[in-house]
Amino acid sequence: MKTLSPIICILGPTNSGKTDLSLRLFDEISADLISVDSVQIYKHADIGSNKISKDLQSKYPHELIDIIEPNELYSVGEFLKDLKRAIDKSTQSNKVPILVGGSMMYFFSYLVGFDDLPKSDPNTRRKILQDIDIKGKEIAYKKLKGKDPEAAKNIHPNDIQRIVRALEVIEISKKTMSSFFKRKENSISNVFPVVIDKGRGSKFDEDLKNRVEDMLRKGFIDEVEKIIKMYKSNQLPLLNSSGYKEVSMYLDNKIKKDVLIEKIYFAHKKLAKHQRTWIKKIPYLKAFQSVDTAKEEIIDYLSY
Repeated sequence: MKTLSPIICILGPTNSGKTDLSLRLFDEISADLISVDSVQIYKHADIGSNKISKDLQSKYPHELIDIIEPNELYSVGEFLKDLKRAIDKSTQSNKVPILVGGSMMYFFSYLVGFDDLPKSDPNTRRKILQDIDIKGKEIAYKKLKGKDPEAAKNIHPNDIQRIVRALEVIEISKKTMSSFFKRKENSISNVFPVVIDKGRGSKFDEDLKNRVEDMLRKGFIDEVEKIIKMYKSNQLPLLNSSGYKEVSMYLDNKIKKDVLIEKIYFAHKKLAKHQRTWIKKIPYLKAFQSVDTAKEEIIDYLSY
């Protein structure tokens, strides 16, 4: 019998069925849903982050959704503190925490962990950002690939916040960010992590493209335009995210509308590739292609 309250983790690449699985579990067990998503943390970022509707949120409330403004930065360290608070609150209420989302670095930090990273240094960070302003983020990403290809492989080229952090770690510690990755000696015995991935291929590609088209039909462009007007800037941390970056470029007349769907689609496809790369680094995952099979396995685990 389990001596600790069980914690369910549902991982997977974009558009894999994670949300569907979490909601179906919520309907059957006494649980709390906790979002592990680096875009859904932002207020007003609803369509592009694929948040469930407000009506569904009232039925299926999530912790760690809509917790910061689009112009704010949010670190992995802050996430871990907020996650611990949310898990403690859930287990103290005798509920099962269900962690669900697509931010694999967040899941990695919780399930595997990092050695203690050096604290951020404002002067070092400022110099790196100034360099990016002059030379562009592409040069910064290329520099990171040269100095720490392992870390670069797990960071999206548009994710300026994490590119800067990885370069900052190198400058401060003279060690690569990837050298701080570690595996916890004692895995968390009460955590049951599952990964949902329907696999690559034409069906995945078709579903992903349909999802992008649906986002645009729902008003994704209007959503981004309102956020830019609200915060009077098109340089918000949120706008470095997949999809938001491309719509922002369209609104800035950098790309034409007829190529916007393709741009967002390829950004999400690249995101899925990054997510799968992170997933490979997380041990003890039970992998499923079917939401039904995953649900049965989790229910069996909780009944043990």
